[in-house]
Amino acid sequence: MPQRKASLRGALVIAHRLAGLTLAAFLVVAGMTGSLLVWNTELDAALNPHWLRTTGSYTSAQPMDALALRDVVQARHPQALAMRVPLAQEPGHAMVFLLRPLPGTGALENDQVFVDPYSGRILGERRWGDIGQTWRNLMPFIYRLHYSLAWGAVGTWLLGLVSLLWMIDSVVGFCLTLPATSNNAQRPWLGRWARAWKLDLHNRWRATFDLHRAGGLWLWPALFVLAWSSFALNLPQWHDPMVRAFGTQQPATTDLPRRAKPLWQPALDWKAAHLQARQLMQEQAALRGFAVQAESSLAYDPSRGQYRYDVRSSLDIKDRGGSTRLFLDGDTGVLVATWWPTGAAGGDTFITWMSNLHMASVGGMAYRLAITLVGAGVTVLSVTGVLIWLRKRSAKRKQ
Repeated sequence: MPQRKASLRGALVIAHRLAGLTLAAFLVVAGMTGSLLVWNTELDAALNPHWLRTTGSYTSAQPMDALALRDVVQARHPQALAMRVPLAQEPGHAMVFLLRPLPGTGALENDQVFVDPYSGRILGERRWGDIGQTWRNLMPFIYRLHYSLAWGAVGTWLLGLVSLLWMIDSVVGFCLTLPATSNNAQRPWLGRWARAWKLDLHNRWRATFDLHRAGGLWLWPALFVLAWSSFALNLPQWHDPMVRAFGTQQPATTDLPRRAKPLWQPALDWKAAHLQARQLMQEQAALRGFAVQAESSLAYDPSRGQYRYDVRSSLDIKDRGGSTRLFLDGDTGVLVATWWPTGAAGGDTFITWMSNLHMASVGGMAYRLAITLVGAGVTVLSVTGVLIWLRKRSAKRKQ
C-alpha cells in the first residue's frame, strides 16, 4: 500500500509539472491582464479623459434623452446602424454608442462613439480593440488579450481549454501540498501540513518553493473560482450541459431563431420599442415578483429582427448595471423571450455568481482589490513554478 501511494504521488507530481509548464505563459498573460481589467473603466477613462469624461459646465443641466442622442450618432454615421442605446447615465461620464455596418457599406473606420449627454457633441470615436490606434485602444486590447489572446474564436477556444486544465491542475496542486501518511511520523498530520502554509524568506531557493506552495494554498479558493468561471465564460457549450446535469437553466437566448433575411428597418422605431419594452418589463415584474430599479440599455439585432431591453432589478447581483433582460419582436412588439440573472433557474443563478465573481463586479472596492492581488498571485505562481522546474532540471544534469 505505501508503494502504491508513493507511485500515485509521483504520477501527480509529473502531471502537475507538465500542466504547469504548459499553462505558465497563458496564466501570466491572464493574471496580468486580469489585474488591470478589474479597473478597466477607470484606466480607460484615465487614458482617454477627453472621450469618456464630460466637462463640468453641464453639471446643473439635465442630460438629453438617450434616444435623441442616438439620433445624433445615427445622423453622423448614415452608413452604419447605431445598434445599442445606453439608458443609464452616470454624472460626469460620456454616453457610449456601438455601430454596425449596413449591408454593402464595407468595414467601418470606427465602431464606438462617445457623446456628451448634455450637449449632444461627439467627443471621439475608435475601433474597439484595434491596438493600431495606439493608447486609445489599450484597455479594449487588453480585454481581447485576456478573453481570447486577441485571436478571435480560436483564442477563445484555446483559453477555454487552458481554463479547464487549470481547474484540474488546481486540484492536483492542492493534493500535493497534503503530507504523506506514515505510521512512523513523529508529528500529527495537521501539524505537518501546517508547514505547507508558511513562508521562509531566509533562503532564496526555499523562498521560491514556499511562494509557490504556500501562495497556491492561501489563494486556492479564489484560483479555483477563476479557473472554473473562465471555463464557463469561454466554453459555455461544454460547461452548460454539465451544469444542467445538476440544475436547471433557462432557454439560451443565443438560440433565438434568426431570420432568413436581416430586418434592418423594423416597423417599431426606437421610441416605440422603448415604450413597449418598458411596459412588458413592468408586466413581467408584477407577474414574477421582482422590482425594476433602473434602465440599463436598449439594443437591436437585425439578424433576429428583435430589440433587447436590459434593466437593473432586484434579481441582479452586480454592483453596477443590470442584466435582467427581455426580447421583443421588432415589427409587432410581442414578447419573444426573457432571461433573469437569478431566481428563475439554479444553474443560471450559479453561472451569474461565478461570472460576476470572475469580473469583480460584486463585493465593492474590497473585492476588486482582492481580485487585483489574486491576478498578481497567478503570475507569481506561474513564474515560481517554472523556476522550481529549472532548478531541479539543472540539479539532475549536474548529477
